[in-house]
Amino acid sequence: MIRVLSLLICATLLLGVQKKSYRFPWQENKMLQWSDFRGRPDRSTSYTATANTGISHRYTISKGYLVKEKSIIQANFYPKLSWYKPNLIDEHTLAHEQTHFDISEVHARMLRKAIAEFKFSKNSQKEVDAIYKPIERSRRAMQTQFDIETEHSQNIEAEAQWERKVQNLLYIYRRWSH
Repeated sequence: MIRVLSLLICATLLLGVQKKSYRFPWQENKMLQWSDFRGRPDRSTSYTATANTGISHRYTISKGYLVKEKSIIQANFYPKLSWYKPNLIDEHTLAHEQTHFDISEVHARMLRKAIAEFKFSKNSQKEVDAIYKPIERSRRAMQTQFDIETEHSQNIEAEAQWERKVQNLLYIYRRWSH
């Protein structure tokens, strides 16, 4: 008997809203546009924009074993949960939000690599979870560190360093893009 399991993992947990929201996957030559941000701005925060991104993993388990060929891992952007304040953004803000999306893609590639290289047993579902958890912790930590060091896109020098770092990581894990 084959079971198809979906594991949707998102940047922020908003009472399960992500599962119902439209999303689109990260693509090599598609950069975010302000028109992709369709959420209502949060007026209670000083942030000028928020890109809601995460990782989804759809996989099949047959007789307890993960079917690697049917494993689909994507970094996703959630337009209805992403927003910006038009009068407060500048030219660096969109690049900053793109880097958040790119960080999720780096971690999606890390997860693809880890899944491809792991020798699964009949406990595949638990093993997938054990592989995913440290990668997701790393993704969240990197997202937070990126915001701290760039002062949410205000530190232009740090922003440029982070953009180079993330692009380098995308290159290192290029084999694990789709």
